[in-house]
Amino acid sequence: MRKSSKDEFTLKTSDREDFYDKMSSEQHLMFDSIQENIFTFCEATAGSGKTITAIASMVDLLDRGVVDKIVYIQKPSERYLSNGFLPGTMDDKTNLLFLPFYDSMHKLGFFDSTIEAGLNNGSFRLVTDSTLRGINLERAGLVIDESQNIDYRTLKLIYTRCDDKCHVCTIGDIKQKDNKGTNRDFIEYGDYLSSKKFGNKVYLTNNFRGAFSKAAEEFSTKWIMGRLNSPYFYVYIQFNMCYNNI
Repeated sequence: MRKSSKDEFTLKTSDREDFYDKMSSEQHLMFDSIQENIFTFCEATAGSGKTITAIASMVDLLDRGVVDKIVYIQKPSERYLSNGFLPGTMDDKTNLLFLPFYDSMHKLGFFDSTIEAGLNNGSFRLVTDSTLRGINLERAGLVIDESQNIDYRTLKLIYTRCDDKCHVCTIGDIKQKDNKGTNRDFIEYGDYLSSKKFGNKVYLTNNFRGAFSKAAEEFSTKWIMGRLNSPYFYVYIQFNMCYNNI
């Protein structure tokens, strides 16, 4: 099948403009930070629109020719890879990781045919840590999603492949961490890079999914804070670190 030329598909949609007009003040800060900085680190709560905001900003950069491609990166969590009951091959299971990308693009008004054209001509790349090596990340707009599940070595592999014409957005939420242990690599790495002159850190704190999702998030926060105030919490942390060889 002949690959689509970059001239054969458009990044202009009315839904893109509508989303920009409806963004919250926090989302605007995130959108603008991605535009203005090489590196943006976003700590975001569940339901805050973190992925669609990052992708909307990257699409704008691609549309204006600031970057040549959008690279969406996720690393399968230990829990995800253990789901042997899921049907299909490992590739089929891995492709489920990219649903947030497709969902965001659909909400921005892109049809599957346009997304497929972008994948064919190299404008969009969907990548896991196992397929990262050998991919050119120069002049790319990178969205590193669910970074709370990504270890230091993988983050280093990604970051050291970027040049100064890249725009990188790393998104994470420690409360949604799926891997074992107490890994805070994404926060320490993100805080370090965002403190440089080429970086910035933003927060998305509002859950837009509704009252039920907000209540679930509130309980999660209270549960964590309750454990932090427990005298047994740090004993548990030390045991967990030894058990997981951290």
